[in-house]
Amino acid sequence: MKVRKIREIKNVSQSYLADKLSISQSAYSDLENGKTRITEQKLKEIAAILKVTPEIIEGYSDSVVFNSCTQSGNKNILYLDPLEKIDKLYNQLIEQQSNQIKALEETIRVKNKLIEVLENLGR
Repeated sequence: MKVRKIREIKNVSQSYLADKLSISQSAYSDLENGKTRITEQKLKEIAAILKVTPEIIEGYSDSVVFNSCTQSGNKNILYLDPLEKIDKLYNQLIEQQSNQIKALEETIRVKNKLIEVLENLGR
């Protein structure tokens, strides 16, 4: 059921997924409808095709999607999509890394200046 919702959100057909998984459309339908158990490996394959993580599929909830939007179309920040959380964390890490690089560049500049002063003293 959760796979179907994600597939529909991604606007992907059962036939497309079945083709990518090298199974028939009816075999894929059985997976989606719970007639056939989805193995962990098959879930990983489906997630990769849908360009999400298996955790996003497993954690999908209609109520979270519903609560993520208001009538005006704005997102409720209490229900951020996991991909948005990852993106926010990624951007924070990039900013931290940038700050560390600037600090290291300043350290190098100061050390180079000190080396220059010491070399001038030795002449």
